[in-house]
Amino acid sequence: MYSSSSSSSSSAFSTPTYIPPILRTDGRLGHLTPEQTEKLKLLWIQLFDIFDGKTPFDQSAPTSFKGQAREDDSPGAGPLQLYAWFGRWRNSSSLTQRFTGEELYNSFWKLPLLEHPDSVILKFLRARKWVLEDALTMLVSSLKWRIVERLNELTELSDVELDAKYPNFVEQMRMGKAYIRGADPLGRPICVVNARVHHKADQPPETLHRFTIHTMECGRMLTSPSPEAVIVIFDLSSFGLNNMDWAFVRLFVQCFESYYPEFLGVCVIHRAPVVFWDLWRLIQPLLDPVVASRFVFTRNNAELHRVIPRERLPIVHFDGLDDWTYEYIPPQEGENIRMQDTSTKERLLAERRTLEAGFSEATRVWMKEPGHHPSNERDHIANELRDVYSRMNPYTMARNLYHRWGVIAEDGGVNWTYNYQESSTEAN
Repeated sequence: MYSSSSSSSSSAFSTPTYIPPILRTDGRLGHLTPEQTEKLKLLWIQLFDIFDGKTPFDQSAPTSFKGQAREDDSPGAGPLQLYAWFGRWRNSSSLTQRFTGEELYNSFWKLPLLEHPDSVILKFLRARKWVLEDALTMLVSSLKWRIVERLNELTELSDVELDAKYPNFVEQMRMGKAYIRGADPLGRPICVVNARVHHKADQPPETLHRFTIHTMECGRMLTSPSPEAVIVIFDLSSFGLNNMDWAFVRLFVQCFESYYPEFLGVCVIHRAPVVFWDLWRLIQPLLDPVVASRFVFTRNNAELHRVIPRERLPIVHFDGLDDWTYEYIPPQEGENIRMQDTSTKERLLAERRTLEAGFSEATRVWMKEPGHHPSNERDHIANELRDVYSRMNPYTMARNLYHRWGVIAEDGGVNWTYNYQESSTEAN
């Protein structure tokens, strides 16, 4: 799914300082132990009991630092609630939010893109060290969070529509505040956050919140079906206290800890100035130890090249070998014309729902079977789900910057291209 094109082979320019990461396969699909397969089955059983309404679950809304009031015009929707910054939900009067098993079921099926549904479940199990109760709690909380955050709109609305709803949304992209460019040798997309261009007062808090999650969702598109993680580079060049935003930091931490499990491969803090280290002493206690272990610190570009090979980094800012400069390409006229083809869209959605039901039924059968062997029927349906996702993508998702860059193909596949340039300059 991942490929690259260049004027020369990337291996010709590999820097000897690069330290290749170890590709982990433990706990991944195709590499499960009998005990892990049994845990996978048990979590599916517990999840279906919730979907079917057999088992009660926590009806409270998930913790969030900023969210969306829930739409109340959909079947089964409950009263509206509002979020509070830096805390849990606050009620608009004494009304309480309710969720149904059916809503969680529909929310779950928004998670697999080109992935096998088992891969989604396994992320939560690994994140909670294979403790079933903890993994189930985390998964249910994530599904509720996706409902109340209305994450669908971040892929269904165009840049223009998002900018109209959230002022200065497109401006975040124009300035290159955060973007995904290239991938490391394991295929993990590289997200660059340019902290120096961020000033808290330049955009409404809700806009930054939605832009942050939009970038996370684009990252999901760029990691599907594999790998399962991203690399984040916080470029702190010229960073000052006026660039610090606690709301963003807390959202970033909670997303990776609670709602996007196993999604953070490495977080590189690059060129941190002296002022950052006092802030780091406040940030570090917020981090789960597992997430904290994925942070690395690089003082200069030479050290960064140990984490990410030089040929996968732009020349600009990172002294890489990729002759590429960030540019926001605005929406093209008619790029979302197929989303208006409601007949084709509904036909493909109906096909998708039929496959989801078929996978669910095959899973119910597999759960009860003795032994720890995979189900050929489930794997076959998972492939069909992947195929229909590829075909329905242009009818259900608005084109975004990564489509216009040519990175995300029509079928949802990913293709990074690089323009390598030989260089004899020393990294600094």
